[in-house]
Amino acid sequence: MKKNLLNRKTADFIIARVQNLSAIHKSQWGSMTVCEMLLHCNSCNRQILEESRGQEKTSVKQYVLRILALYIASDFKKNIQGELRHNTKGETNDADFERYRDEFIHLVKKFPENIRPLTLSHPAFGNISTQEWGIAAYKHMDHHLRQFGV
Repeated sequence: MKKNLLNRKTADFIIARVQNLSAIHKSQWGSMTVCEMLLHCNSCNRQILEESRGQEKTSVKQYVLRILALYIASDFKKNIQGELRHNTKGETNDADFERYRDEFIHLVKKFPENIRPLTLSHPAFGNISTQEWGIAAYKHMDHHLRQFGV
């Protein structure tokens, strides 16, 4: 069974990992600082939990990418570019590390508490179910925590 951020144990596992993160952790790949990564994850999670968008038509390419990324590949590939709106390069202050990490934890705790459908259309995967959002969110958080060695 795929790890899913909508599951309380999985969310707690991600929270335990982020609690091992410090402001001095360095990226093992990519150019984000630890604060930029936390702000990026917070922006993405806030969007997943709070926004809904009309169900655009999912292309065959998006469907195939969804199956590969969510069900076949063990991890998201390194250095993939995300949506421009979630680019946090130069948008953080290292002194705010604790605030970014606290918000990360707060948002991750909201996933298993969520009772409404997550209807946001994914930019790469198209229309995905609430359960698929839980898988995608877990893989995204895992990807960035591995990026910083936790």
